[in-house]
Amino acid sequence: MFISFEGIEGSGKSTQIQLLKEFLNQKGLNPVVIREPGGTQIGEKVRDIFLTKTNEYFDPLTEVLLLYSSRKQLDTNVIKPALSAGKIVIADRFADATIAYQAYGKSVPKDFIAQLHSDLEITNPDLTFFIDILPELSKARISDRESDRMESESIKFFSKVRSGYQACAKDAERVITIGGTDSIEDIFVKIKEAVAKKLNVSME
Repeated sequence: MFISFEGIEGSGKSTQIQLLKEFLNQKGLNPVVIREPGGTQIGEKVRDIFLTKTNEYFDPLTEVLLLYSSRKQLDTNVIKPALSAGKIVIADRFADATIAYQAYGKSVPKDFIAQLHSDLEITNPDLTFFIDILPELSKARISDRESDRMESESIKFFSKVRSGYQACAKDAERVITIGGTDSIEDIFVKIKEAVAKKLNVSME
């Protein structure tokens, strides 16, 4: 099974991914945890390019192509082999992030992204958790750390990104939306319930 976590900066994805990893490890399922962009040697180099601040204009189409370069490498070398071996894969962001950030946030045509995704035969998640918070809360939560290129975007931009995620979440069979202002424990209970149900394993 392929599980992805989505949300704007500061939503708490990383914390929940770690909790889910520990829970599945306790069940002997030993998931493969990846991040995007990144997850491979080539992908991590792409990540550095993608997130580094620059005075040069960074064309949104360049962003999409970089993301899909990393994503294709990750899918070919990690995701597909892991799923074929019967493993669970957990991704910190995946294709929904490109729709949210580059299509809704930066006006790249959704059809272009969808066609690229299809042509590259990228694996789609079976289950996605969208942890939803307001852009103002996002900015407050990340204010005490040095921001990368994407984190430095405006509240207006993150409002567009959030709208993009909400549009992706209309796929209710795959995407579960969880309020990110609940406690870490309460959020994880919802995630654990959904994953346990999908995997048909005990929550205890």
